Amino acid sequence: MYKNLIFDLYGTLIDIWTDESRPILWKKTAELFSSVGAKYSGPILRREYFRICAEEDAFLREKTGRDYPEIELRTVFARLLNEAPRKPHKLSGTALDEWVEAAANFFRIRSRKRFLVYPGTFETLSSLKKSGARLFILSNAQAVFTKTELALSGLGECFDGVFLSSDFGMRKPAPEFMRLLIDSFDLKTKETLMIGNDVMTDLKIADSCGVDSVLLNTDHLSPDEIERRKSAAGIERPERIIIIASGRISELPELCGIHSKL
Repeated sequence: MYKNLIFDLYGTLIDIWTDESRPILWKKTAELFSSVGAKYSGPILRREYFRICAEEDAFLREKTGRDYPEIELRTVFARLLNEAPRKPHKLSGTALDEWVEAAANFFRIRSRKRFLVYPGTFETLSSLKKSGARLFILSNAQAVFTKTELALSGLGECFDGVFLSSDFGMRKPAPEFMRLLIDSFDLKTKETLMIGNDVMTDLKIADSCGVDSVLLNTDHLSPDEIERRKSAAGIERPERIIIIASGRISELPELCGIHSKL
């Protein structure tokens, strides 16, 4: 029935937990900035990071008029470097770009507490590919470290297309984000299925675009809570939602009537 399967990434295929509240994260990241002369203490770096994120979000929101803008964290880290209290660094051009990417990935690695692919994911994706389905990712994510994490997880080569919100300046549930993917690959909505773990983003964007969806309940929400979130999201086609209550992705092919040709 479904020829095109669009997956969310984090919480759907990758089980991840990040913690940006720990003082040690900001202390070590401040030390990294200080290594090129951009002097920060951990608390000041934390304050400036969130200030710049808020400014970039407000700027993008005003510039585009979008309700769901997605900033680019490379810009945030570049601004942190260039707006530091003391900044005798001489990085520019390619060297600056490379340092910013390395700093963003350092920050991400230090903030990660858990990072693993959900059980059964590779086997399920392989089965779906063998059935003839095309697989895509549509994720609210920062390309600067998500592309690295796709490679690290081994998932990067499993997909026909990867759309990350920071590359397009918008995030789910903005319908325009999914439509970009649909139009780019000439997908038919009736042949397309969205699979995600979040009612407010994954199911909402699919509903807005006339695409059927699957809630992969990896957060182990109660049935009542799922219904509450569907109502809050303003889902107009609840009958077009399949719920995998266990959260196990291995149930996806049979539940959706997708079977391998082999």
